[in-house]
Amino acid sequence: MTPDMPVGSSAESAGFWHSRPLNQILLVVVSIFITFSLVSDVVTALGGEASDSPGTSLVNILTSLSFYVLWMRTTYAFVGLIPALLASHMVGESGSVAFLMLVLPLMLAVVAATTTTLFKYIALTVAIVWVAFIPVTSPDDGDVVWITLPLILAAWGIGFFIGWSLDRRAQDRRRIADATRRAAIAAQEERRSLARDLHDIVAHNLTIISMQARAATYAGTDEAAKTAVDVIGSSAGEALGDLRRMLSLLQAEGLVAGDQESAQRELGEGASALDLEYGAVKFGRMLEGLGIFTTVDTGDLEQDIPQSVETALYRVLQEAVTNVAKHSGEGGECRIAVHVREGQLELAVDNTLPMSGSATRAGWNSSGSGLIGMRDRVDAFGGTMSSVRDGQWWRVRAEVPLHGANA
Repeated sequence: MTPDMPVGSSAESAGFWHSRPLNQILLVVVSIFITFSLVSDVVTALGGEASDSPGTSLVNILTSLSFYVLWMRTTYAFVGLIPALLASHMVGESGSVAFLMLVLPLMLAVVAATTTTLFKYIALTVAIVWVAFIPVTSPDDGDVVWITLPLILAAWGIGFFIGWSLDRRAQDRRRIADATRRAAIAAQEERRSLARDLHDIVAHNLTIISMQARAATYAGTDEAAKTAVDVIGSSAGEALGDLRRMLSLLQAEGLVAGDQESAQRELGEGASALDLEYGAVKFGRMLEGLGIFTTVDTGDLEQDIPQSVETALYRVLQEAVTNVAKHSGEGGECRIAVHVREGQLELAVDNTLPMSGSATRAGWNSSGSGLIGMRDRVDAFGGTMSSVRDGQWWRVRAEVPLHGANA
């Protein structure tokens, strides 16, 4: 027997006549045995040495034919055996009962191992009823009831256990397949998260570095060039620090090789670097260095904020500031505000846009992947995010509920 049949609720919903396919080797062995028995009876009959009556021969033939139906379905085969069971009582001869005493337990075991629960019990009931009528229709065989009934119950119990074992194995395979699928989905989501982090870290700092490098090239004084180079150095250092923190996170979670304990310590020591209030002030100074007048409002942040939420909003702010640096012209204006109101952590970044027809700062274009990553981060905590144009202003809003957020 093979474990490929749907099991449990799936098997029951497959239909009353559904059954698990039998092993091909078992079918061949049974067919050879039945064929040999039929040929032997025919040869004996042709030789004039037959000891069985025509009625007994009919029962034997009907029984043998039902076993060939096993190639189709075990449910059909058992139904095909019912005419032989009825004929054995109608004939009322010992020979007809004796053959069925041998083959009925085999058929019952196969049925119990392969069919639905309802069919199993119906088949057992039919077999018990057949045994109960033996003393009535074949009084000479009345004593065989006490042998046949335990044999039938034992065969049915063995078949039932085999079917239950195959069902459990199939369920385990399905659970493993589901777990593998969920692990693949989780790995894919983890890769997306890493891609967002890399985008936020690298894109922001490289944008600042690129702009300051151009500013240093065209700086009119040594002091301006020195300032631009200092910003380049600090931005590069921050990018390396962020990348180190990401590597520490991967090591702490066992995703890459490394000392997990030291990685956990590094994460704890570097947690303040992703402080939202500190980041807002730091990013505001970066924009000021690019010639964008910036105001920062970080009131009401004394409340404890879950680290995961703060990190997510920090990355959203980082990406929003990167977009401001790309698209807001020199001499533009930016407003950054971070507040906690009514159980919500709110972030607002507004910036002026270049006049219509003018080129974006340093010729930067946007692929839109940054906005998608920002929305994904906010959605992960059940928050909302919007980014719209309002006249000459571009407004970004992000709100994340603090209640129930995991630290």
